Amino acid sequence: MLTHRSIQFVLVLLSAGLIASCGGNTDDDVPLIFAAASLSNVLTESANVYERETGKRVEFNFGGSLTLANQIAKLGAPADGAFIVGENAIERIAAANLVDKLGYGSMLFNQLAVIGRNDDAELSDLSDLLNSKGRLAIGNPGLAPAGEYARQALESAGIWDEVSDRLIMTSDVRSALAAVTTGNADFAIVYTSDVASINDSSIRTLLVLDEGYGRISYSFVAISGADNSLGVEDFFSFLASSEETKNIFNAAGFRWNVHAGQPSGPGS
Repeated sequence: MLTHRSIQFVLVLLSAGLIASCGGNTDDDVPLIFAAASLSNVLTESANVYERETGKRVEFNFGGSLTLANQIAKLGAPADGAFIVGENAIERIAAANLVDKLGYGSMLFNQLAVIGRNDDAELSDLSDLLNSKGRLAIGNPGLAPAGEYARQALESAGIWDEVSDRLIMTSDVRSALAAVTTGNADFAIVYTSDVASINDSSIRTLLVLDEGYGRISYSFVAISGADNSLGVEDFFSFLASSEETKNIFNAAGFRWNVHAGQPSGPGS
């Protein structure tokens, strides 16, 4: 004869089985993905689509890609996966032998843009910044790839030394953008995809930079040995195959790698 306690235990087991059969995941098996700050809007929105379509969830820790890579590779941060920008960032994870057997792939590309106020004149090229007054915000090149790309662009334009005393270095690209929207900086060099996240109608793009810096590619990887690496792979596969999530990224100004989903790098 079943006691009250044993009946409760059976009900718990049945409930657990029902959750598993519905494709849901518990808090213990929700993958944690360390992701570039520039992806915060699109990944959050895409994760909502993923949960709606599959019943599964993912969580994110957003920040500067180099900072995140160092946290994973040097400090043992509990990341199940990473979606970060720049070869230096992904190679730091690879050098620590943390790349899953499937390797890593480049899924997205981006560009740089200079933003400012509506009453600022459009720039014909970066050298026009020399004729304007005010502070220029960029990501810190040592913490955020966006800052390194911005430094490359300014050096290529031959004005790095001239504007260096006007620079505001931020922890990541979204902080550089925020410096303009809050009035702490007059200009910022950000990704073109960041412009779509601006809710301030007084801010606009003054110049899109097509050259003068390395290719801006975003790489994704499941961390080797992580508890929920399979969940990371499932989420990335969903991003690469879902038309709805692709449209989210397209609307934000990202460009898709036509070979997205094909692993590359040391694990391939």
